[in-house]
Amino acid sequence: MMILISKFVGLLLLTTVKFLAVALILMVDKSITPTELFLVLLIGGTLGVLFFYFLGALVNTLLDKLLLLWKKETAQKKKFTKRNRWIIAIKTKYGLIGISILSPIFFSIPLGCFLASRFYREEKKTLFVMLFGVLCWTIIFTVAKIILL
Repeated sequence: MMILISKFVGLLLLTTVKFLAVALILMVDKSITPTELFLVLLIGGTLGVLFFYFLGALVNTLLDKLLLLWKKETAQKKKFTKRNRWIIAIKTKYGLIGISILSPIFFSIPLGCFLASRFYREEKKTLFVMLFGVLCWTIIFTVAKIILL
């Protein structure tokens, strides 16, 4: 019984960071039922979004304060790197809903939550939209597991 609990907790913790990897591994594992897949992905993804969204908001607040202090000391022209352009392109092209749908699969939950809290922290719906993205992918993977059975 302890082994099952530790396996479940380990999968939950791994899902908070590597949602897609856990989903694919559990989909091909014949010993995992669709209900177990649904619970692991939903609970782990939700915990990941909650943790990393609030952590991202805290980090972004600290970054804003540090950048404000740094800008006072040095007045330099802003540099646009490839990464900055990529992040801005995602924000303008897909918006919050795009970030929430792409996060669990393509970005990872921590990066998606950081971006969402960076650009959309003033909107009250941001956290719920991020959770909705996890729910959508959880349902998709669960249905795929049912079809593969």
